Amino acid sequence: MITIGILGVGGLAALMVRGMQGAGYRLILSPRNAEVAARLAAEHGCEVAASNQAVVDAADGVFVSLPAATGASELAQLAFRPGQPVLSAMAGTGLAKLQSVIGPARAAVSMMPGYANALGVGPSILYPDDSFWRPFLAATGRVQTFDDEAGFTTAATFGAFSGASFAFMAQAIAWYESQGLPPGTARALVAATLRGNAEVLLSEDRGLPEIQREVITPGGISELLVSTLNERGALSAWDEALIRVLRRIGG
Repeated sequence: MITIGILGVGGLAALMVRGMQGAGYRLILSPRNAEVAARLAAEHGCEVAASNQAVVDAADGVFVSLPAATGASELAQLAFRPGQPVLSAMAGTGLAKLQSVIGPARAAVSMMPGYANALGVGPSILYPDDSFWRPFLAATGRVQTFDDEAGFTTAATFGAFSGASFAFMAQAIAWYESQGLPPGTARALVAATLRGNAEVLLSEDRGLPEIQREVITPGGISELLVSTLNERGALSAWDEALIRVLRRIGG
């Protein structure tokens, strides 16, 4: 059985542990957040190591979800084995920086939304492609690999896009509730609509412009909604927001 050590037992690690259940990996957690680590061990059969170095020593591969502000310096204090696979999910820590602090180990970087991965349906991105980490990530959803860091960094903004989509859903749900729909009905309506539309994009071979022409018909209610949003700059504002995120993470 392949052993994965997890450094940084916070929210993302907890979600990934949940998503990895049944995938056939042995998971060893760092003791950094003792209460969370103990809970995950009790609920999901993980082990808790005595120290971060003990995690590295016992692991075939190391998954890093340490805080971005201090993660690189913490990794620099550890001794990794030559060629040991290390995957970082720390936003803003590029491949070169990661490689510089893990010495002889083999670096790769990733990003995932987290919550959806806990349910086995969350996308992940991986750079560079790595035969050790690709099946690990695939246990929690679709994996998109990248050959260049610029493309990976641009794609990594989807972590923010994923979180912002919950704000969008909350806005829509609140509107339906304000118009008298029960909260459960409003939530189910919004979630099922977006889930259905996502399946269209994942399943259909037709291009998005063709699909849009079919669903946003001239003079229809969809066109009315889209034109109103465009008048207020609501759709183009997403571009500016994503550019700000890209700058934050180093693009």
